[in-house]
Parts: sequence; C-alpha cells; structure tokens
Amino acid sequence: MADFAQGSVICNKGEPFRVLIITKGSATAELGGHTFTFEAGDLLGFSGLIEGTHSLTYTAATDVTAFSHEFEGIATFEAMLREKEDMKNAVVSSMSRQLAMFLHEHSSLKNEAVKAHELVAKLYPLYEKLCDHFAFTAKKLPALATVQPPSGDRVPGWAHDYYSGIKELDPAVQKAFFSKHAISFGYIIGGSEEICRILEACVAYQKYIADISRVMLSPTRFDLFSIVAELHVGSATISGANAAIDTIMTPLLNMLSGMRYVDQNAFKQRVEDYKNSLTAARGGEKVSAGGGATATGEKQNLADSVGIILSYGGYPPEQANKFSRLINEYTKISDRASSDDGPHRMRRELTAMFNEVYKMVFMNSLKDPNIPTIIKMFLNFGYMDAALAGHENADYLYSIADSTCGDPERGIYTIREWLTAVYEGRKAPCRNEFDMDYAAYVAELKQQKRFDAKEEARMLADNEMKLIFEIDNIFPIVNKLTYGRITTFCPIFSDNNVQRGLDGTMITPDAIHQAFDEIRKVDFAAFYRETTFSNPEIGINREAVHVEIMPEVILMPNVGIRGIMWQEIEGRKRTTPGRMFAPLFLLTDLKPLIVRLTGEFRWEMCKRVQGSRWQDITEASLTAEYCDYLQFYKSNRDLSTELKAQVKIELTRARNNYKAVFVLNYMDWVMHEANGSPRLNRHSRKILMTYCTFAKNVREGLSQNPQYAEALKRVDFKNRQRESLLVRVIQKLNQTNLPVPQELHDELAFIRS
Repeated sequence: MADFAQGSVICNKGEPFRVLIITKGSATAELGGHTFTFEAGDLLGFSGLIEGTHSLTYTAATDVTAFSHEFEGIATFEAMLREKEDMKNAVVSSMSRQLAMFLHEHSSLKNEAVKAHELVAKLYPLYEKLCDHFAFTAKKLPALATVQPPSGDRVPGWAHDYYSGIKELDPAVQKAFFSKHAISFGYIIGGSEEICRILEACVAYQKYIADISRVMLSPTRFDLFSIVAELHVGSATISGANAAIDTIMTPLLNMLSGMRYVDQNAFKQRVEDYKNSLTAARGGEKVSAGGGATATGEKQNLADSVGIILSYGGYPPEQANKFSRLINEYTKISDRASSDDGPHRMRRELTAMFNEVYKMVFMNSLKDPNIPTIIKMFLNFGYMDAALAGHENADYLYSIADSTCGDPERGIYTIREWLTAVYEGRKAPCRNEFDMDYAAYVAELKQQKRFDAKEEARMLADNEMKLIFEIDNIFPIVNKLTYGRITTFCPIFSDNNVQRGLDGTMITPDAIHQAFDEIRKVDFAAFYRETTFSNPEIGINREAVHVEIMPEVILMPNVGIRGIMWQEIEGRKRTTPGRMFAPLFLLTDLKPLIVRLTGEFRWEMCKRVQGSRWQDITEASLTAEYCDYLQFYKSNRDLSTELKAQVKIELTRARNNYKAVFVLNYMDWVMHEANGSPRLNRHSRKILMTYCTFAKNVREGLSQNPQYAEALKRVDFKNRQRESLLVRVIQKLNQTNLPVPQELHDELAFIRS
C-alpha cells in the first residue's frame, strides 16, 4: 500500500507505468483544462498497460491510500489478477466507469469541433455576400485556408453505445458475464487500447478547437469576429444592414460565449467595444437599403482614403487640399509614366509630399493600438486613393491589409515592421546612401558643431531620432531603387504600374526562404562567415570556424522590378546579418533576383573581410582574383582568342564594372553550371569553384564531367586536409576526456557539406 497526502502528485505524465488502485480517497487528472475524478476501486492510468507510461498526471484530491505494484509487463499483470479475484472485479468495474467518463469528454469535444468548423465554413461566405450587397470590400482571413474539418479520430462510432451499455448492466449480470478470466482480462486489455485512442483523439480535438477559436477570436484582434463587427459598424446607417448582419453575428457570439479555450474576459471586452462602436455609428442618418458604391465604383470602406490618411497624419489643411488636388489631377492623366514636363513635375511634387505624409502617419501609428486598415494600406502598399490604384486593386489591397506581415523571426520584414523594429531598438538603422551608419552620421553633425557632446550622447540613445534617420535617409531612396524605373517613379500606388494580378506578384516570406534554400543547396557556403573560436580551458586558443548568418529582407511599399543588396553587415561586427530590399509586389521572377543579390552579397562581404587589400592579388581572395582576371584577361594564356572576345563583351555590357561581371557570372554559376550546363570559361569557373564551392551533392553530380574534374579535385583535396586537421583536434579532446564544443562539430559538418 502507498499513502499520498491531499494535493500531492501520485504519478506524473510520462513516468513508467505502475499499478495503482485507489482503496481509499479520491484523485484527479487534468486533460486540456478538463478535470477527471477517480474514486475508490479505480485503477489509475489504464493506457499505461499498452503504452508503458502514464498518459496523465494524477493528483490526490483527498488523502489517498492506493494498492501499488510494479508493472513488469502484461503477463505479470494478468497473473496478479488471477490470484486476486476481487481485484479483477474492481478493475473491470473501474474500466467501465473510466471508459464512459473519457468517452463523454470525447463526444463533447468532437461535437464542439464539428460545430465550430461548420459555423466558420458557413459564416465567412455569408460575410462576403453581405459585403458585396452593402458595397464594402471583404477582408481575407488567411487562417481560413488552413481550416479543414476535424479528422484523424480513431475511436470507432460504436464505442460509446457499446461501453455505455456494459456500464449500465445490472451489477449481478455484469459480474456473471465477466466471471471467466479470459473474458474479463480481454475486456481490460481491449478497453485500455480504446482509452489510448480516446485520449489521443481528445488531445487532437482540443488542439483543433484552440486553433479554430483563434480564427474566430484572436489575440491579434484580426479574426472573424473583428471583420464582421467592422462591417456591422460601417453599415450601421444602412437600412436593412442590422438585421442582415445579425444573422452572422448572433450565432458567432453564441458559439464564442460558451467555447472552451476562448478567454471569456477578453471576449466580453471585445463585445463591449463592438457594441459601443455600433451605438456611436448609429448616430448618423439612414441611407437607402442596400447601400451601394459611389458613382465611380468605389466601395464604402475605401471612400475618401486620401482624406483619412492625411487627417490621421495631421497634415496641415492647406497642404492637404493641395495634395488631394494633385492626386485627382494625376489620376486623370492617361499616361502617368510620360516623360513630359507636366507629369514629371507632378510626380516630383507628389513624391516629396508623400514622403512627408509617410513620416507623419507612421509616427502617429506608433501610438495607436488599433491602426485603421486604410492606414495599414498606406504604410505597407503606398496606397492613397481607390481611383488612382484602380478599384479592383484597391479592393484586393484592402482585403489583405490586416493580414499582410513578414516573418521577423526569420529575418523578413514588411516596411512597417522594419521601421517599428528600429523605433523599438530591436534593429539598428541602415547605413545611408553615403555608407554612413547612424553613429557616424551623428558624429559628423557634432564635427560640424551642430551640437555638443551631451546632445550627441542623447541622440545616440534616442530611438525616435534613429527612426527619423531611417525614414529620411533610407526609405525614399530605397523605395525609388526597388521600383526600378527611376525616371517615372511615384511612390503612390497606381494602377498603371500593375501589369498582372497582385496576388501573383506579391512576395511572401515563404517564397523568399524557398529561393534562399535553393541557392544554399548549390552554393552551400553563401551566407557563412569565418570567425574565430577560442576555449583555452580545453586547449583551443584559436580555431577558425564558420557560422551561417542569413540576410534580412525588407519589403518596400511599391510594385517594382529590382532588389537591392544594401549592406553586407550591421555596423562593424562581421557576424551580423546583411540587409536586402525588394518590392512587396515584384513584376519579375523572384529566384533570379535573390541569386543576383546573393552574388552582390558575396562580393561585398569579401571586400569587407579583405579591407583595403580587396584587390591585392598577393593576398588571394574572391575579389582580388576576379579583378586580376578581368584586368589582365588579354594576356591570359588560359583564354583563347574567342574567349577573350567574350570577356571583352562582358566588360562592355557591365561598363567595365568588375563586380557587375562577377554577379552575372555568379548567376550563371548557380542557375546553369550547377546543372552541368557550362556557361563560363575555364578561368572564371576555377575562381568560382574555389570561393563559391558547390555543395557536396552537386559536386558528386558533376564529378564525371571533364570540364569540372580538375577544379573538383582541388576542392576535395583542400577539404580533406582541413577535415583531417579538425578530426585530430576532436580526437585529442576525446582521448583526454574533454568535452568537444558544438562549434567544432558544426565546423566538421560544414567542411563535409
């Protein structure tokens, strides 16, 4: 026997199973917030008979006394029950009670999951129809794309009625039925397997309900409830809208009010905010039933976007009127990309005013916990006017504005996320177009005697000043460069720039990572940096190791054609991520753009590492060897007359820019040479194989190709030498019983890649 004080843990989830049968008192176990109670006669943890470990944590609800016996397998458990007839009967009864208890929870979870899915599947299409009817743009909920009916339940449909029927048998009949040992023991084992399936299904349903509840009511406040509430408030003065939208809102509120995993306090607050907004909105006059779009086809929630944006930013009224007038005039121009003086002057004026407004709006948005959708459209897309953007484009932008986001954890940012990160001090500002970082910029102002040392220290610590530096010095020029057509640039979203569907041109974080992964499968070391590892305690004073630092990508608010490799490191530290910029809506293919940026990154990173000697051939490096090759190609005996002519053409096309030639060669290297399709001459191939070595699987695929054989032999020889040295270091540590640092294991894996 074993005794457990009230509140103590009897056994923990995951512990090896042991037989525990309560003889006195009661215990509880929790599964996903639901508490199960076990009384005298109950065996704790039937699923452990099958799985070997406890599936739940059992706690003493009162002082508990329990029969305890080590579990050494099914055979010994069966032998114990043969010897103890009364115990066998108690275990059978316990099995029946627990099956009924677990099946009841299973049924409850299943019903809630199915109802939640049916409701979501039904309500969102109704929401879209009502938006269309009342001339509002429907918002997209990306989470809905992943919502599928609950599945994977292995509990058979007959189980509930079957086990409930056994439990409801007259005790005398039940005892007589299970009097034979084979029947009772088979029932215990079969029931234990069923409990395993039931608990597995319960956990799956709990996760499903938690996930779908966040689609309906999310902590981010972008969910089914928020978009329906917004439609209701927006259409509050339209006749017939209240009754129509109630057909969606009422069942949604009913579901959420009793749904497990919904924070009821947060839900009540959301409902109160919604009702207050609705009451305030109903103060207006009624309009005709059905609402309707404006004469130009503009949806009601996009009406007067310019006014909303300028008002939000606090733009002076006189300038706001001028801005609105300019936008109207610009919208009416048939050829907005014209190089004529009129359109050119208008684009220049609009650009200057846009940048002013952008800073004012963004600064105000930092203090706003509930940024309006129109403002998000402005900040992330450069949107200002539905007619200028094209009504179809404006509708699409509105539908995705609340859900558009990057993936900061993996280094992908929308421009709004990036500027917010700078303001919050999570990211340092970028270097400006003169390659000057924020600290150098402040130091220069001090040298110009703009302020004293005290003010310099304040500015270096002032995140708002850092943000202003980023918006004033980096945002305007990068926005123009990523747009790509500098002479016709205007930062306001305009339909004349949209050449195909926005949904097909929008860059997503997953697409960027896929492009990077495809490059790393070829040029595996593209984003590795060499650094020094030291651990004198184990005898390692200086060991060169490589670490991978992926670049950060910031998506600019335009429809563009170019990517920009802006800086290879942050500040002076070489193990910081590089920074690249790209348009949020890209009119060209993403992979070639990312390959080109990677080539530029490799060149700039080499220059950073080599410093002033980046062209010095006596200190071999990628840049030095490429500059030497291109500078003296005419006297290169490895090149035939025909190949020299090709190099001359490359230089001419690149305007004698060695970096540009390398980047073009690098693109051929990754996209063609890696597939065994030669595009480069022998000399450039040799340099690239040395410094941009193919991954092992690519090398193996090219090993039989005579054009790569010689270069591959050099790479393999060099790798074997480095591997041999590192293996000896690791073996020495093992022989002296010293721990091998993970850095050395990682470096060995890098060498073998």
